[in-house]
Amino acid sequence: MAWTVLPEATAHKVADALQPTMLDLIDLHLIGKQAHWTVVGDGFQPVHERLDILIDAWREWSDSVAERIVILGALPRGRAQDVVNEGAGNELPVAWLDDTEAIRLMADRVELAAKRARDNQAAVADLDVISDALLQTIIEGLEEQLWMLRAHLR
Repeated sequence: MAWTVLPEATAHKVADALQPTMLDLIDLHLIGKQAHWTVVGDGFQPVHERLDILIDAWREWSDSVAERIVILGALPRGRAQDVVNEGAGNELPVAWLDDTEAIRLMADRVELAAKRARDNQAAVADLDVISDALLQTIIEGLEEQLWMLRAHLR
């Protein structure tokens, strides 16, 4: 069941292109919480608090992408097993993470998610202006987050 005026075949192509970004955002949310819980070091407090802000954005964006997939008439696949089977990132170590290491690991994952979102945007750019705009917003946000994370590493 679709709630869009796009042709069905186009809607399914767009939904398929959105799925990886949704999974990457869910994965960022989950590993972000892991880093949030396990960060240690002199910069603990600001890193711990910054991660909560980032996590909220990733959760909100993943929800927006999932809702767009539903509007397109497809079922979002955002279960833990979907993230494991189809996600792009490597696991975050289950260890105490020095504040600088936590920032570096999260920056690397944000960069990967931004790159993949750009690839997904290219797949929808000529098919659906709404999904294209959604991905533009997410990419803009991810790149800003990447800048702010990497600024801590200089």
